[in-house]
Parts: sequence; C-alpha cells; structure tokens
Amino acid sequence: MPVHAIASNFSGGEVSPHLYPRVDVPAYGSWLKTACNFLVHPQGGASNRPGTAFVRTAKYADKACRLLPFVLSEEEAYVLELGHHYVRVHAPGGTLLQDGAVYELTSPYGEKDLSAVQYVQYGQTLYLVHPGYPPQTLRRTEDGYFALAAAVMKDGPFRVANTQAERKMHLLEKSDTVVSQGVKATLSFLPVHYPNYFVQVFWRGEPFYDPDTYGFNVSEVVQYFNAAYGSTGCKAYDQGGVLRIESPQDTGGDYNGAELTIYYRAGLVSAPKLVVTQALSGGCNAGTVISSGQSKWYLEADFDAFEPGQVGALFALNHRVQSPYETGTLGYEGISKVIKTGGDWRLRTTGSWYGQIVLESSLDQVTWEKVKHFTKAQGEDNLNALGSLELSASLRYLRVRCLQITGEMGYVLQADAFHQEGIVRLDGYVGPRQMGVSIQRRIGGESGEWTADWAEGSFCPSNGYPACVFFYQDRLGFAGSKKEPQTLWFSKTGEYADFGHLREVADSDALSVSLSGKKLNAIRSVAVGSKLLIFTAGSEWSLGCSGALTPYNIEVAQEGERGASAVAPLVVGSRTLYVQSRGGVLRDFFYEYTCNGYTGRDLTLRAKHLFFNKEIKELSYQQEPDNLIWCVLSDGSLLCLTYVAEEDLFAWTRHESQGTFLSVCSIASRGYDETWFLVRRGEKTCVERLLPRLSTKEPQDQVFLDCSVSKKMTQPFTAVSGLEHLEGQEVCVLADGTPLKGLTVQQGSITLPHAVHTAHVGLAYTARLQTLPVEYQGADGTWQDRPRRLAEVTVKLLDSRGGKVGAGGKMDEILHLPAPQYGAPAPLQTRDVRKVFSSSHSCFPSITFEQSEPLPVTVLAFVLRMC
Repeated sequence: MPVHAIASNFSGGEVSPHLYPRVDVPAYGSWLKTACNFLVHPQGGASNRPGTAFVRTAKYADKACRLLPFVLSEEEAYVLELGHHYVRVHAPGGTLLQDGAVYELTSPYGEKDLSAVQYVQYGQTLYLVHPGYPPQTLRRTEDGYFALAAAVMKDGPFRVANTQAERKMHLLEKSDTVVSQGVKATLSFLPVHYPNYFVQVFWRGEPFYDPDTYGFNVSEVVQYFNAAYGSTGCKAYDQGGVLRIESPQDTGGDYNGAELTIYYRAGLVSAPKLVVTQALSGGCNAGTVISSGQSKWYLEADFDAFEPGQVGALFALNHRVQSPYETGTLGYEGISKVIKTGGDWRLRTTGSWYGQIVLESSLDQVTWEKVKHFTKAQGEDNLNALGSLELSASLRYLRVRCLQITGEMGYVLQADAFHQEGIVRLDGYVGPRQMGVSIQRRIGGESGEWTADWAEGSFCPSNGYPACVFFYQDRLGFAGSKKEPQTLWFSKTGEYADFGHLREVADSDALSVSLSGKKLNAIRSVAVGSKLLIFTAGSEWSLGCSGALTPYNIEVAQEGERGASAVAPLVVGSRTLYVQSRGGVLRDFFYEYTCNGYTGRDLTLRAKHLFFNKEIKELSYQQEPDNLIWCVLSDGSLLCLTYVAEEDLFAWTRHESQGTFLSVCSIASRGYDETWFLVRRGEKTCVERLLPRLSTKEPQDQVFLDCSVSKKMTQPFTAVSGLEHLEGQEVCVLADGTPLKGLTVQQGSITLPHAVHTAHVGLAYTARLQTLPVEYQGADGTWQDRPRRLAEVTVKLLDSRGGKVGAGGKMDEILHLPAPQYGAPAPLQTRDVRKVFSSSHSCFPSITFEQSEPLPVTVLAFVLRMC
C-alpha cells in the first residue's frame, strides 16, 4: 500500500552523516543530506543563491587581502580592500578613482598582518588595531576622500606604577655628544609540531632547511641555520625545544623585521597547509645619537631599564612638590618671581601702594594668561586672596605683574604642596640606562631630581599594541597587548584620544581593568551589548556597571571557560556569535534569566562534517532579507548559516564556485544588506558583491552567475566586453532571459550568436538539494532498514524556472510553461510539479533537486509517494 509523506520545510539545513539515523529527533524531517548553493529561508523553503557581480580585481593577485565594511548610511556605504600596505575603497557603484587611477591610501599593514587587524567604526572614523602596530584611524574627510593616520593618543595609558623603591629615574638635560650602544635583534618562540606535516624553513625569503622526514626538529633547524648564516654573525640556539635567533650586536638594528618563515606541507611537493612567520626585533645599531652643542632631554635610570623596542613609549614620572612660594617687592610695572602650582594659590601684599595688578599663569613661561585682576585704591587694605586654577593634570607657573602701580608693593605668592605627574616620550635608545626623550607634560621636580614613582606606557613595539578595539558607554576602548594580554583600557568619556586623568580622579577619567582569571589567557575579541563581553583564549567574561561606567563601579565576572579564537564576534539581535578556541566551532552567547548567567549553544553541532580539519577565518552578518551568517573557512570554502534564534532555527548550507573564497563582509543598503566577497579565481583575485535575489520577477533581470558582468541597452548588441578577469574561461550567458553556454572569453570579450537587449555573463554553478529518507512507523516498527521505492514526487515551487528532480538515478527536467506572448522568455512560475519515477528499491531513498541554469528556483516542499 503506498505511503504518502511530505518534507514540508528544510529549516534544519545540511546535517552531518552522524545524524542520519536520528529519526527519533523531532527536527529529523527538516534535515538535508546536501544543501549546496541553496539558501534556507526562515519560513522553511530553500532557494538557489543569487550570483555575484564583478567589481574589480584586487591590486595584487599573489598577495593576501581582505574586505572591511565602512557604513555611513543606507545611501552611503563603502567596502575597503585592505591589502599589502594599501587600502582601496569600493562602493556599490564601483571603485573610487582619482584622476583616472584607482584611489589608494598607504597602510602600515603587510600581507601577513591582515588577518590580525580588528576594527570598529564611530561616526565617520574607522579605528583599526593590530598587536604589532600603533592604532590607526581611517576617516572619511569628504565625499570620495579618506585619510589614514596613526590614532592620536594623549596622556597614556600606562602600566602599573613601579613599586620598588630602589629603582629610580630622573630627567637630565645634556648638550654633549651621546653615543648609543649596539643591541642584538632577537627572535624566540616555541614552534608548533605537526607530526603529519613536512617542514620547510626560510630565512629572509631563502630556504635553508628542507628535509624529507615528517615533524619539526628544532636542533636540526639550528644546525642548518648556523651552517648557512653563521658567517654573517647571526646565530641560532635550541633552548629545549624553543628556537632562538640572535643577530650581531653592533648592527642589530639592521636585522629588525628579518623573517623566519615555516611552511608546513602534507606532501613534499604539495602547497603549504600552514605558513608561520616570526620576525627579529629589539635591535639597535651602535652610533651617535646627538651631536655636541645641541641641547636634549634624557631619561636616566639607576638600573638596566631600557631596550630599543621601547622607542615610542611614554613614561610618567611623579614628583612631590613642596609648597612653593616667592617673596619680594615690586613697583610701577614690575613682575614677580615665578612659582609652580598644581592649582591652589594664595597672594598677600604689603606696603603702601595703589593701582592694579594681575595674577597670571602659563604652561611654558612664554605665553601668559590672566587668572585674576586686582585693584587697590589709595588708603585701602592690602590684598589677602586665595583661589584655584581650573582642574588640570598639567603643571602651571604663576606670577604677579604690576600695571603701572604707584608706590612699592611687597608680595608673598604661595601654592599648596602637590604631586605632579610629568610625561615624556622615548625618542631614541642610548643604552640600557638612558633614552633620549621629548617632554609631553612637564615634570614637577628639577632636572636631575630622582623619583621612584614612575610608570611605563602600555604601548610600544616591545610591549605590543592593543589587539582589540571597541566603543562602550561613549569611551574608546582597547584590549589585549603582548605584555598586558588580559587588560582593557578605556578613554575619558567623550574624549576618545585622552587616556589621562586629573590630579583627583574624576568619574569621566580614563581607566583600565585587568581580568584576574585562573589562567593567563590573552583577550582575543570584544563584543558590545548591554554589557561588554570579553572573549579570551580560554574563557568568556562580562564587564558591566550600575549606571555610567566610572573607575568606582565596574563589575567583572567570568561567564565560562570555553575560549575563543581571534575572529571578531558578531552581535545578532540580543545574542553574540563567536568562534570557539581552535577555530572549528561557532557558538552563540546570551544571557539566560532562568540560570541568571550567560549560556549558549554549539551552532555547528549538527553539521560537523562541514568543519572537519578546517577553521573559521571570517564571519559576516547579512540581516536582510534572511538573517544569514556567512563563514569563510581556512581552506577557501564558503558556508552560510540561516540563524533565527527566537525560532530556534539554524540551518547550514555550503556554497561552491569556480574559485576559493578569501574574505567576506556586509554593508547596509536600501531595503537589504549587500554581502561582498574576495575570491581567488585562477591567477586573479576578484572583488565581488552578492546581488539581491529577485530584484524584479522579469526573467531577463535574473543574475545567477558568479563574477558576472551585465549589459543592458535599448539597441540590440552582440558583443560584451569588460571580461578581462575571466580571460580564457568558459562562461554562461543569460541573454534576454534565455541561457546560452559554451562561450569562451577571448581578449576580454565574447560575441553572442544573436543580438539581444540584456545579457548577464559569468561563471555557472549548480545548486543541489537532497533530502534524507522519510521516516514513518509501520505496525511492526521503523522502515529505516527496509528497501522501499520512491514512486512519485510533487515539488512545490515558488517564482521558479527550470531545475531537475530525481530519486537517486536519472534526473528529470522540470519543463517550464511557455510565455503567453510569442518570442518572449518564459516567466517565473509558482506551481506544483508532479514527477513519476521508475527508481529501484533502496534503504536510503531520497529526493534530489538540481538547478544548473542561471535562473531562480525556490523549493517550498516535496510531497512523496512511496511503495
């Protein structure tokens, strides 16, 4: 007796073979064996994905690059092509040009740095960070113009202040010749051992170690390195599995940035599966720093405190200034002696005088401004005034100036004792106890006055730079450097460049927080919601506050111990999606009121086969129209997750094209979100954007071809040019709504067999959907182990044309209904298509649907008849 069943939705997406027997799970009927180049809609149906439009080839075909979004509004959004020391700007209408050439900015990031760049946008400024470079800002200065520069950071941040009283520093002014000492550039790291990979090692681009055995042998690498490069003065050491390389001491600076590169290969001639690059740093050449006769400030320590890698760092020196005062007499237009002050002041006058005087302040004793004006008439009492300057962290100078007084005035000008924090920037290495500096904020002590109250700046080449950037409660935030991997730094409220504080800490002052977990796990990424969610290599944290964030009300809590990779998380509604440590698992993370804490799920659990031996490299969220999460994997494959948390829906599909995917991002557009891809196609890297699906329902307007170029004219044409990026490749054409195949691009163009008004030219792809066997219970139990035959299927289609359907053997073409008007292309159709099969009995009978034509199909359901 025939059995009728329905596959009414595909909201489970493609699932792992591990789940094929799980007919006990209620969602079994929505699972798919294969979902390739299909997108699952939140309503349950599935459509073949739209094609991509070619925008431009990347600047370098053989170097890595990535895409970043820069969205100002639905009407103005850009995609940045961040490559090897350059930035290009693309828009939906094309690539920005200047004087006919591609508009381009110079970037500090090399090819190997790009994957570690994180970013956040605030208004018309994009902040970019990388652990090896100072933070950068990319600003849109005006329509079509941008500026990329190092981010301005004022008065900090600083590491924890020195606590060892015997370690002191002072500032000293010198004018004699100072000669720097040479310092070795060094590299020290623990190589990763992969027993199933061959290893090839390069020094400065030259191979010196290429064995025919598996694994990584540190002692052998050291032996080969010293044999090849010992004559240059460079030397390698095996420190118990840790590989260390040192350059010559006197010329150490010449080796800063010299790279050791390791290729891990699965076979002797196969492409590398993993490339690891390490660079020497911290070297300095011996030589003259300052010539005799010049005057320069130096920061000196009474212990070995400095290294070349600290150049660029800030240092703060705190001095206690005892209550300063000056006394004397003034007449007519006299000017008093100068005192230092931290804010409070007192002025007393004596003697027989009358007229006007002014109390003035200055930061540099060159430019003076009026603080207060005093007038004394003849016969009036002398002055006894006190007050405070505007609250500030800067040292100020005070003086009294007479304005043509009559008589002789005695005065006492006094200030309260105060602490003064001076700030200097390290400009040049001299030796382990001396650095050339420039003064950023004047110190309180005199030249040569020692202090043990000092602190080193958090950011410099040797300490590292922040790996994460974010905005939280109107503060610019950074997180995770090399020397402070578990620290977060917040700017002043509303002042994103200022990381300082006043003499008395105010609620709006800059602040820093260090996580105090059981393990020293570096902060990998940060997401902003009602709380700040912090993801480290081994745990998850939340940072919140009651009211506005101040130095006094921070609440930090550890929420879990799974760990995260360095891939930037996505905020989707009230949930955060992040890549788990080791890179192969995508999880959501949200607050659960029933357990009063954060929880989440493994979103890859049902589709583990798609992530086997792969890592998630990039994520992008396309909210409209279908809540899609796009994932680029380490092998260049592309996956898509339909994610609707409130409906407990997460469906994976995979997407294939004639190339490998390198990067993905999404930008807002009117009515929908545009997703952009960077795809390596042959010897070219192409920037492409995913087109909206069914922008109209006219057959000739459908674009279901990759890397496509479209041409539409009122006059008929036969030639389509602008196809240099597809040179030599066979392409498919949708010509006035009719597919044409078998054309090859020659000299950047093709010639059509007949004239048309609309043509879309690109690379064809096949969309494939395959169900799991329908489960139904007989009187004597399950039918999963019994042969049965699919006799008939009814396919429910929406706005579709073309496609094939089969039951494990021959695929039957779905014929479209003819157009109502002769010569016009067949329209998109919504109908039920019935197919009868002559398939054989099988224990795994399933329906397969394919679309290889460049036309849309949407499958709503399969109605099956089995016998």
